[in-house]
Amino acid sequence: MHAVHEEILGFIDDGARNKFEDLALAAFAHQFDSIDPYRRFCLARGRTPDSVHDWPEIPPVPIQAFKQVDLCCGTPQRTFFSTGTTQGPGRRSRHCMPDLRLYRRSAVAGLRSFLFPDVDRVRIISLIHSAGPRPDSSLAQMVAWAIEGFGDSGSGYVVGDQGIEFDRLVGLLRDTEQTGQLCGLMTTTAALIHVLDYARDHGLSFRLPHGSRLMDTGGDKGAPRHLSRNGILHACWATFAIPGYFCVNEYGMTELSSQYYDNVIANRVKGMHARRAKIGPHWVRTLVLDPDSLLPVPVGSRGLLCHYDLANAGSAVAVLSEDVGRAIGDGFEVLGRAAGAEARGCSLNLAEWESR
Repeated sequence: MHAVHEEILGFIDDGARNKFEDLALAAFAHQFDSIDPYRRFCLARGRTPDSVHDWPEIPPVPIQAFKQVDLCCGTPQRTFFSTGTTQGPGRRSRHCMPDLRLYRRSAVAGLRSFLFPDVDRVRIISLIHSAGPRPDSSLAQMVAWAIEGFGDSGSGYVVGDQGIEFDRLVGLLRDTEQTGQLCGLMTTTAALIHVLDYARDHGLSFRLPHGSRLMDTGGDKGAPRHLSRNGILHACWATFAIPGYFCVNEYGMTELSSQYYDNVIANRVKGMHARRAKIGPHWVRTLVLDPDSLLPVPVGSRGLLCHYDLANAGSAVAVLSEDVGRAIGDGFEVLGRAAGAEARGCSLNLAEWESR
């Protein structure tokens, strides 16, 4: 593997071993040399490893490019696909990873920092499919690593080919009530809303041991109804007795190797009080950019979220998303998908990529 991969793995383990800026520039040079479509894209912008001197200057890849070419610095060890697209399964994003160690190290360290910073083991109950039948799902793989690294006895999955296994889920939750074993629910937001509605319709509620926690991810597409974030937090307290400061929404995407999480558990462990926001580990950075100029917007203004992820050293260290957000403290808030002028800016950026 390329030497920069080893350096980044060491940096994930110990943020004092190197500087983000130096590693980002090294990863950019590696990708410029190894990925022909990206090199041509950078040359058209007049950006080369000789002219780029700081990480915000690295040209970001439009997220739609992952649907068009294999952005990979070598032979892929694994390729993960996005869940779907309105253009059909043949137009799903694909993330080719030549060094799976980067994704695993990043995912596990992120979970430790933001979901399990205060516990070693919990009974993990997953409403996300196992990685066995879904080997191309990066989310399923992350959950598998979570169960392996943090799962206590009785951990497992309560979703199968026919959907959520409600009877099994209820049985496991009742058991945790009786044994006092800490519980960690990992679920998509849509599946969570299904469970909350099932509990309401059947008159069910649980009092899980204090310190139990919940992670949900994704939007509510496929859910029986829309439920606001505050509504989800209230329902999780009423249904599971999990307070809001132990409910974490994860923000991730197939095209990234690192994830962002609500800051609530990490802040609680540190004794800090701050507004709920998405934060990432020390090997990522996020800028909020004007969709047309791709320059940073004033703090607090909305713009496109652009992520710089060192764990993406084998693919694209800089990824321009189609998510709109704004900076909040040390993190950011996701406001939705690009629309209007922001969507036109995305189209312009993609057209520039396609022309190269």
